[in-house]
Amino acid sequence: MGCVGSKKSINAHKTSKKGAQEVNITPATFLTKTKGKLSNNYTIVKKLGSGAFADVQLCVYKPLNQQRAVKIIHKAGLHHQQMDDEYMLKEISILTSLDHPNILKCYEIFEDSWKFYVSMDYCAGGELFDKIIEMKKFSEVQAAEIMCQLLSAIAYCHDKMVIHRDLKPENILLEEKQGNLSIKVADFGSSSFLDPKRKLSGCFGSAYYVAPEVLIGEYNEKCDIWSVGVIMYILLTGKPPYNGRDEKVILEQVKNTPLQIDRRDWPNLSSEAIDLLQHLLIVIPKDRISAKDALNHQWIKNFREGRECPDLKESLGELKGFTSSAKLKNAVHMFLATQAINNEELKVLKQDFINLDKNGDGKINSSELLAQYIKTMDEEEAKAAVEKIMNEVDANHSGDIDYTEFLTVCMNQNNVNSRKNLEAAFRLFDKDGSGDITVDEIKAILGSGQTLDMQIWNDIIREVDQNGDGVIDLKEFLVLMTKNFR
Repeated sequence: MGCVGSKKSINAHKTSKKGAQEVNITPATFLTKTKGKLSNNYTIVKKLGSGAFADVQLCVYKPLNQQRAVKIIHKAGLHHQQMDDEYMLKEISILTSLDHPNILKCYEIFEDSWKFYVSMDYCAGGELFDKIIEMKKFSEVQAAEIMCQLLSAIAYCHDKMVIHRDLKPENILLEEKQGNLSIKVADFGSSSFLDPKRKLSGCFGSAYYVAPEVLIGEYNEKCDIWSVGVIMYILLTGKPPYNGRDEKVILEQVKNTPLQIDRRDWPNLSSEAIDLLQHLLIVIPKDRISAKDALNHQWIKNFREGRECPDLKESLGELKGFTSSAKLKNAVHMFLATQAINNEELKVLKQDFINLDKNGDGKINSSELLAQYIKTMDEEEAKAAVEKIMNEVDANHSGDIDYTEFLTVCMNQNNVNSRKNLEAAFRLFDKDGSGDITVDEIKAILGSGQTLDMQIWNDIIREVDQNGDGVIDLKEFLVLMTKNFR
């Protein structure tokens, strides 16, 4: 898809439990890749959209009665830069490295000779582009709500050395048709991992939003910042940034007379909004503001500080009271957190996470937690509580609490531990459908390329295997998952 129209914790030392605790589990652990067409677990409801080389279908995922969007990508239309070394979609390896409340989530992928089928979040509100057409222009508060989420997602991507390369309203989805402007960044088909030692080349992006340096030659992650600036410009002014009649003219304008902001042209916008626009749309990339610094800009801070903060007592209590248990049980809880939380609960927990994430980087660090707990307990008690939380909740030992780690701990266990959900989780591990989970199946799901002693995998089975037959049957699995809900 070339240029076309369209911290550390208070105690950095992590205590680890011997054996199974060393298994590193992330949301990517549960992404399944299957040879063949889309499975019979999916019922196609309707087409959501289509492009030159991809279609998107709304489907129902029958095991969880859950709506999902399935992107069907024709291999013939893929650029070589969109494939990894193993001829798998680079988009998948990138999406599974990201865990952020405002980035689209990928569930599973199927591949036949001609197509990829990628199962992802369904966002009922559709594209931000359509919302712009409907509303014409956004208030500064509405624009700041979108920009705060977008900058957080992009700051997170850049921290993970990921560059999107095709940010535009068509690739920003609204979670709901009505209500708040909660977004998810989508379509990482043109994205790439960054190499700090060299700049990227290749013309990716869309006419209005592409950065000038992309058209000239080499570029880095700052091209995303330019695109964000153009999106903010359109949200606030209701106008396209260039007046070219066709894509060729627009691209010439981007290259030779790139967008510049003069506050005299927009007397109705606040000085803070104009200032951020000017910093996002600096022509020289090295002088352009970063996403992380943009999150600290006064215009964004004004929005964050003016936002009503809900009571965080329940989530803070869940974090403080959580104690890690059997490795398989922890893994199943993370699987359920990625797939089985109902939308209403997820909406509340997502907002709690965002409100705890004071710097907007898409992670919760120990300082952010300490600032909350110190409000209700003395400093030493608060420090001890935060240290315990970081040791128990930070499953991948990153030094921060990631979004899915937060959901895993704070979700309502009574709701997700339904028989239907637990049977779906059991089937994930029982890959051959035999009715038992073997040590090889545990290793296949949780291993994710990790080189660990076989004793670790045997210990996971032994924790659950009540009758000593060396496998885990459904009854043993259900006993594990429903005992004390932890």
